[in-house]
Amino acid sequence: MTHTARNLTIGATLVAAALGAAARADAPVETAEHGVYQIDAKRSRFIVETQTSGLSTLFAHDHRIELRDFGGQAAFARNQKSGSLQFTARARSLMLIGEDDLGARQAIESTLREDVLETDKYPEVTFRTKSVTTSRRGDGTFDVRLNGELALHGVKRAITVPARVSLEAGTLHAIGVFELRQTDYDITPFSFANGTVGIRDVVTLSFDIVASPVKS
Repeated sequence: MTHTARNLTIGATLVAAALGAAARADAPVETAEHGVYQIDAKRSRFIVETQTSGLSTLFAHDHRIELRDFGGQAAFARNQKSGSLQFTARARSLMLIGEDDLGARQAIESTLREDVLETDKYPEVTFRTKSVTTSRRGDGTFDVRLNGELALHGVKRAITVPARVSLEAGTLHAIGVFELRQTDYDITPFSFANGTVGIRDVVTLSFDIVASPVKS
């Protein structure tokens, strides 16, 4: 099983009320008879995983990047088959995790912010659902498909994100994983060593999202 396939298998459970999303965290979600939930960034995680190519197997390694500053709202009800989600992440909040070399970490983070994502020009990554389909599982959780628009690096594209959602003690928990192709968003994958080592075009995004009810 390939690294990418393994990621998708482990986490085809991993997204829900997170990357389906857009607009600002304080923007209201339009909802009727839905429970509305605010994403709790301190209890949630948003991870981007890259794979290296070329001579990377000898001189480099894959990277895991965490976005620290994000928020949004989800509308979801246990007995209904619809919902919505909006989410915003501040692209500049990315941090490389699992890299012990401080100098290497800072250099990679700087390159990702300034050269790859161009965060000064495109400061936010947003996602807003246009439609949501759900099916209840025997264990009481829900398989959810978030159909929406992702805005990244100045490009907007329609995507579908699968997720697993549970509602427990008034808290919404969503996990999921999916892949993006950087060139679909006019992003040039990072490379170094005169192009002999680089980041593959496809990256894997995974989420473990906790959201609390919004008090009316």
